Amino acid sequence: MAGRVMLAVVSVAAVLAAATPAVRATSGDPPAQEQPPPQVVFKVPPLSERIEIDGRKNPELIPQWDVWHAAFETIARVSDVPTEVYRHISREEAVAIVDTAKTSVQHYRATQDRVLQLAPTLKTGEARFINERTQAINLDFRWQVLGLRDSLLARLNPAGQAAMAQYVESLKAGMRVFVPKDELAFYRKPQ
Repeated sequence: MAGRVMLAVVSVAAVLAAATPAVRATSGDPPAQEQPPPQVVFKVPPLSERIEIDGRKNPELIPQWDVWHAAFETIARVSDVPTEVYRHISREEAVAIVDTAKTSVQHYRATQDRVLQLAPTLKTGEARFINERTQAINLDFRWQVLGLRDSLLARLNPAGQAAMAQYVESLKAGMRVFVPKDELAFYRKPQ
């Protein structure tokens, strides 16, 4: 994976704020009366308030959920197992890896849908609680990724386990993550 760069832990309120007009526009309901947009308790922190985690320099700072998520995305996208893993596993194990990666992508899409369901919350006084709700949804997704990792590794032979773990760890070198300083602890959860 060449140069995966991401802005980590962007408050999902920003995603919802951006998606809310599209959701309203496609709802099919005629506009009742012009209402001011909901107040969103969110701001994009400037670069000076973000920490850059460069996987080449500090791979230990990239949590397992994130690197396994990246690995599953890559494997699902190409529907194949990396060569360095394939030579250590059986055909059935390769199928299990690809199937697990595709399941992870399905979980990610479902997580995105769950977050978008919170869009109506932005129109209410509950908008300030949206970060708590989205953090819970994000943690649930992260645990799903880690559960898939554990389940997959349990189905591989020892050489396949080692090769898969080594492949995933090697991805960290190509990752750069920008995390708001005040969200670093959350980004690193659960592991």
